[in-house]
Amino acid sequence: MKEIQMNKWLLAFLYFLVFILLREWLLPVIALTDTSYLSLFLFFIGIAFILALMKAKWWLSIPIKAVYIFWAVQYMYVGTITIPIKAIPLVFGDIVSNVPLIFNGEWGKLSNTLRTILFFLLLWMITYLVSYWLEVKRSILLFYFSTVVFIAAVDTFSTYSAESSIFMIMVVGLLLLGILSISKISARYKAFISFRQITQVSIPLVFVLILSGVLMTFSPKLAPIWADPVPFIKSMAEGGGDGNATVSKSGYDPNDAQLGGPFLPDDSLVFEAAVANKQYWKVETKDTYTSKGWEQSNVETSSNKYFPGAKMTDGMTQQQIEESTPKYAGMTMVEKFPFIVYPYGMTTVHTEQAVTIIHHGAAGKYLTDIEGESRSLDLYDVEFVEQAYSLKQLRDTKMSELPSMNEFSAYLQLPDELPDRVRELATSITESSESVYDKAKAVERYFGRNGFVYDQKNVAVPNEEEDYVDQFLFDTKRGYCDNFSSSMVVLLRTLDIPARWVKGFAPGDPSQNDEGERVYRVSNNEAHSWVEAYMPGIGWVPFEPTIGFSGVADIDYDIELNLDDPEVREMPEQKREELEREIKEKEAKEKRTTTDRTLPIAMNEWVKDNIRWMMFGTAILFIIGWWLYVSRRRWMPKIIIPLYRAKDGNWHSFSKQYRSLLKQLDRFGLKRAHGETLAAYAEKVDRYFGGNRMQKLTTVYEKRIYGEIKESQDWQRLQEMWEDLVLKTSD
Repeated sequence: MKEIQMNKWLLAFLYFLVFILLREWLLPVIALTDTSYLSLFLFFIGIAFILALMKAKWWLSIPIKAVYIFWAVQYMYVGTITIPIKAIPLVFGDIVSNVPLIFNGEWGKLSNTLRTILFFLLLWMITYLVSYWLEVKRSILLFYFSTVVFIAAVDTFSTYSAESSIFMIMVVGLLLLGILSISKISARYKAFISFRQITQVSIPLVFVLILSGVLMTFSPKLAPIWADPVPFIKSMAEGGGDGNATVSKSGYDPNDAQLGGPFLPDDSLVFEAAVANKQYWKVETKDTYTSKGWEQSNVETSSNKYFPGAKMTDGMTQQQIEESTPKYAGMTMVEKFPFIVYPYGMTTVHTEQAVTIIHHGAAGKYLTDIEGESRSLDLYDVEFVEQAYSLKQLRDTKMSELPSMNEFSAYLQLPDELPDRVRELATSITESSESVYDKAKAVERYFGRNGFVYDQKNVAVPNEEEDYVDQFLFDTKRGYCDNFSSSMVVLLRTLDIPARWVKGFAPGDPSQNDEGERVYRVSNNEAHSWVEAYMPGIGWVPFEPTIGFSGVADIDYDIELNLDDPEVREMPEQKREELEREIKEKEAKEKRTTTDRTLPIAMNEWVKDNIRWMMFGTAILFIIGWWLYVSRRRWMPKIIIPLYRAKDGNWHSFSKQYRSLLKQLDRFGLKRAHGETLAAYAEKVDRYFGGNRMQKLTTVYEKRIYGEIKESQDWQRLQEMWEDLVLKTSD
């Protein structure tokens, strides 16, 4: 018996799903290899699938694909979109010149043109295999498994974030497997399944998959049970276990006299903080730059002692503390530190241990003394206030109002041998800025706009004649937080802006503890450094120059901003969206007049402003509509029975009632076979429900249809039999 062929529409839908998966393959490849022209590769995949769907002969499909490849290569490397005549000598010349490299195994020296052609050939092979798996084997499990492994490996071992891809792959892949499983079963039993039937099965499957994905994404997640093995694997692969003294591990180190050099990630847990929002965790500041690293002067001076529950100010005024709402952070220390790790705005430390907290004001460090010894607090709660800095006040800061050199000499110190080009760079960066804050922000933004790279491995160590900051700014432009923060402090000091180097920890990874509280787990990988600059009339304000890290300070945007203001791009996403919406609304109101404010314009604006809610509402309505559709046999009788009761009994109404009963029986599952007479069908229905109501109704209906009955009937009795059958189908 001939094998049942797959429905064309169904096959086209399956090719579309595989196209989505292949796109998820290409996205990280394009991103990590710094390649462009994603659309050209996707278009090639689309052509290959269309030709496969059309069952094109090899003598037609091969030339079409080859011509497209030559055209794409010509477009990429020659820049023309005409017939690919120029690409032919280019391609063949590259092949000839690269043949020796291929035989010698020097793949890294292959030309970009040949690499592109080889990549197209790889896509050609993949699309051929996919066609074979879909149409012949009717199984895509191997391809789906390979996709999951590839995306997981890329997300784990590279800088590419595959969070959105994981959800897409889950939904599309499982849908593919489900549909192909049904198709495979139908082929085994020689049963044809229409595209409509597949669609009816797929709708609840897609709904369940999307619902599961949404729950997975937004549900609270517990902390990982096992430690991340990636740092260990990387360290072994990079020779981390060979005892190389020039490579250190991440984490807090009190000695910063010699900065630079690579370090290995270390995900060992340092502490957990039960706190509502993410915070930067401060340990200390240092003021003396030695051209190789940092030291702290005057450690022994300006120390104050506090006991648990005592009020602290941490650089804030009493008025600022009183005007703010207190917040709390529950600290559980794993690493034994003889000092307090604290968020900005700390006002009180609560603990059951008998401890004396010694605050060294110059270093901003809170040491813990227990029974006369420098020991660690294992558990303590920090009460703090989140201070929002007024953008208006920050932008009103004037250079002339900065404190004198004598008053802040420690925070303006620079080594005598600092190269002049560092000072010249600071001046050029800030020449268009007037306020102290704007100059500091200009320096902070400089690194992200001038080719600097965040790197933990390929980081240089300055030799004896080199300056650490100068080397980073002009020679390497590559490093981690210490490089960026040290450079910003030095650049600010050359402008006579007091600045100090801050050490501590970045916010950490959010999770949930056994009590359901939000907990930030902070590991050695979060050891971090940033900058504090002095703003006249305000005090010390934190800045974050390191690429890839968000800002430390909470800014109160209390002035009018336009969308071109760089401050807007650095806002939290929610605030930025609100501001953009307010600005657009304001601009729209200014452009509109009372005469042109018509209903279509107003509706168009309303749709633009509420597009997200409309999409969410549409999805909800779709889910409700789908549920109503699949459950209609249960609720439909509650509508049609009262509807027909209200009508007068006559032949016209009875004919409609009978046809509605046939539809309801079909929804119930008692389908009338093709070619089956009404009498035979009525007998089948009565065998199922018992009695002979359906046969009586059918007899009356047939006699009326064939003109054998002219007189009236007992409409009340027919109504009762009809209602009884309809109600039975809703059970």
